[in-house]
Amino acid sequence: MRPRPEFDPDRIAFHVACIDHDRASLLVSGLLENMARMVGVEPRLETGPAELAFGWTFYTLSVNKDVATRFSGLPESDILQSRGATFDQKFATWLNRQLAARMQGVQVRLLSDLKSSQFGFF
Repeated sequence: MRPRPEFDPDRIAFHVACIDHDRASLLVSGLLENMARMVGVEPRLETGPAELAFGWTFYTLSVNKDVATRFSGLPESDILQSRGATFDQKFATWLNRQLAARMQGVQVRLLSDLKSSQFGFF
């Protein structure tokens, strides 16, 4: 039995919220795959089922942590300067900035942060 992505220490698990699921999922996966290609790592993206609520589509996505760790070591990467207490939070903040620059109506949050928050996604 495979462990659930939010409990795998070698992966970063996100909860993605988007208005246009088709465009947003291509954008998010494309961005992560390009990052992996730049650092020579297999991205191994895992996507959960999409659920529609309040005009938004929600789904889970996890990527191996090696992609983010190696990408943060590149000279042009500013992941480590992003806001957040942990590396995963810094990466989620950085990823949201990249997505917002390319498309409106898509947000990612760490699955672990959502589970510990009393306010949820928004």
